[in-house]
Amino acid sequence: MPCHLIRITYGAVLAILLAATLIACSQQPEPQPTPNPTTAVAVPTPPTATVEPTATVAPIPTATTAPAPTPESTATAPAPPSEATQSATAFVLGEGTVARYKVEEVLARQGFKVATGETSEVVGRIVFDADGAIFADESSIVIQAGTLKTDNDRRDRYVREQTLQTAMYPEIIFRPTSAEGLPSPLSEASGEVEFTLSGDLTIRDQTRPVTWDVTAEFGGSITGLAVIDIDFEQFGMDKPSVAVVVSVGDTIRLELDFVGTVEQTAAMSTDSDDSDTEPDPADEAYAQLLGDADAPVTVVEFSDFQ
Repeated sequence: MPCHLIRITYGAVLAILLAATLIACSQQPEPQPTPNPTTAVAVPTPPTATVEPTATVAPIPTATTAPAPTPESTATAPAPPSEATQSATAFVLGEGTVARYKVEEVLARQGFKVATGETSEVVGRIVFDADGAIFADESSIVIQAGTLKTDNDRRDRYVREQTLQTAMYPEIIFRPTSAEGLPSPLSEASGEVEFTLSGDLTIRDQTRPVTWDVTAEFGGSITGLAVIDIDFEQFGMDKPSVAVVVSVGDTIRLELDFVGTVEQTAAMSTDSDDSDTEPDPADEAYAQLLGDADAPVTVVEFSDFQ
């Protein structure tokens, strides 16, 4: 073989070997940098921390995030009606009602006498629930004390100014709280009925618990007489002491000779706050009855009594 062919052949072989070497080197992966020894310990984590989720990664819904109804929460019984939503029956005093007091006295020229003072300026009502119990906050009987009159003007003036002090305490108020022996329901009562009526009686600035003995005749209207005995000292009053009066008994008999009717009323609202409501027309009418439309009125929601 000629010498120049051998050289060409040898050069070609070297070129092929060099190309193969370059191709092999280019297919090998680049070497990775050696990890820092100080961080190599902190990198590895347990397989379960990245493979299987825990409760903190995927929390299971609870009752606070997705409440489910239970028999207890869906079967709650409705609350019984409160006193403020109950219907009621009212006994309302009407025209012809008279309040009076009787006191035994001995006068210098006339001897023994029963002084009797009375007034027809009385308003009030007593409200009962379906079981016959009294709605105390809705019930009052109010007497205009300054209109009590006897057969003697000087006695009346003394009683107004000294005994009852009506300029400061114009009203005698009875607030009933319970009744014993009264038929229930009241609307079905008939004939003569005797019962007692208890509550708080206010004369001047003194309030005392008392119990009236009552006899009532039930029919188209209700008529009757309520009686109670009190004494001067019980309510902080001094007995009259003037020259013509020899002596005065310790006991005062109070009587309410009443006429009234039974009425069905709307639902009561004994727990409401009426401080921001308009004045009740009945309260205004009672203020007019007292002769002073601007006077403070202590009665509550009386029916039409004019």
